Amino acid sequence: MGLVSHFISYRVANSEYTTNLDCIIIMNYVPLLKWWLVVCATVGSAFIGTYFFGLHELLYDADATKISFLIIVIFSITSLWVGEATSGLLYKDLLATKDLTTGWFIAESLMALGMIGTVVGFLLMLGTAFGNIDVNNTESLQLALSQMAMGMSTALYTTLLGLICSLLLKVQLVNYESYQ
Repeated sequence: MGLVSHFISYRVANSEYTTNLDCIIIMNYVPLLKWWLVVCATVGSAFIGTYFFGLHELLYDADATKISFLIIVIFSITSLWVGEATSGLLYKDLLATKDLTTGWFIAESLMALGMIGTVVGFLLMLGTAFGNIDVNNTESLQLALSQMAMGMSTALYTTLLGLICSLLLKVQLVNYESYQ
């Protein structure tokens, strides 16, 4: 039992709630509130990164494959789906709980998409950079280095985004399953 559950149990035991139904109704809000906390922290961090640091422009420019945006879209849709399932826990006795094995598969797929972006980024880095290098020409060396940097940034950004989104989705799924 978590800290929030202990607090709510203490408050229910030392208050005017007299029936078990009141206690059950209050206790069932805990998973939804935890899910909401994760979503608010995620959206807040994304807003701060986008508004103050221009991460969306940086990500758009740095990721040649745009796999990062696919990861974000899949993560957002799946987070809403997990939130809908978590809200169903409010009426645990009235509705059957959902099996979220698809959510676990999607969480692993987000990580796999990040790894695919890594491989594609390395292919972009190594495949295009060394084709037209003239060692005597500094401009061709600069072009090769800029192409290598583009491939490396694609690899790193897709990996980072895939890992972060997978981790955040897994936190939501563990929250759901711990109260199921």
